[in-house]
Amino acid sequence: MSPRRLNRVTGLASWFAISIGAAGIATFAPLAHSQPGADGAGVYAASCVACHQPTGAGVPGAFPPLVKHVSALLGQPTGREYLIKAVLFGLEGKVRIEGVDYQNVMPPWNALSDGDLAAVLNHVSGSWGNQSMVPADFKPFVPGEVKAGRLPPLTATAVLASRPGGLSAGPVLAATGASQKVSFTAEQVVRGKAIYTRRCVDCHGSTLDNGEFGGAPLNGAYFKGHWGAGPVAGLIAYTKAKMPPDGPGSLSDQSYVDVVSYLLDANGYPRGDKELPADAETQQAMSLQFQP
Repeated sequence: MSPRRLNRVTGLASWFAISIGAAGIATFAPLAHSQPGADGAGVYAASCVACHQPTGAGVPGAFPPLVKHVSALLGQPTGREYLIKAVLFGLEGKVRIEGVDYQNVMPPWNALSDGDLAAVLNHVSGSWGNQSMVPADFKPFVPGEVKAGRLPPLTATAVLASRPGGLSAGPVLAATGASQKVSFTAEQVVRGKAIYTRRCVDCHGSTLDNGEFGGAPLNGAYFKGHWGAGPVAGLIAYTKAKMPPDGPGSLSDQSYVDVVSYLLDANGYPRGDKELPADAETQQAMSLQFQP
């Protein structure tokens, strides 16, 4: 087995620990034992920042903010348990936070250790002003809580069903800013297909739904159901945060937008004369709701 393929297979083992758990088929023990003094900021930077951003503000309409919202959850009777379940098993479906609707996919992180997950929960609970808004009797998360939360395993939609009530008040705001049709060029599709063939085809297959290692479909109803309701920024940020499984975030920003251009083309979005840009602010204004 070549070193490249060996690295890919090793990465896929971690990916299966995540994606199979998300499907509710199986869950896996953490890949490492909990370590005292785990670095919550480091875990956040490695696993969360692409979606929730360095400031914890998220991406409006695509990825929800952690600022104020984590402390609000901790103020709910079942909020602490919900946060543990969310990081373990992910979240899928619509939530409304401060009047803004979010409908995206949060992957499960149950492949991380109990210590790392407790540390990152403490990091988000104690950052960006959340520390001044948590309940007076708040106690830091500990690895034992996370370990206990692994059973019974849940699907991401079941986690959503356990979300505490009373947090969705307020009118729906037009906060996504996604008012433009997504744009990409034929040249981007060619470049993206070449990258996909090198780095993605083993998992997702030559037809985007027939991968050797059982990657999620990247076409049809599955693709539309997961990504067709928001800005293209959400799809690009998720791809960068999770792919390729043997090196998430290891491609250039341009490579990620080229791969996404190829996926959009394969799903029937029309090509244009302007490239899909690499900057998140412009991506945020481009909606995937515009169907051909």
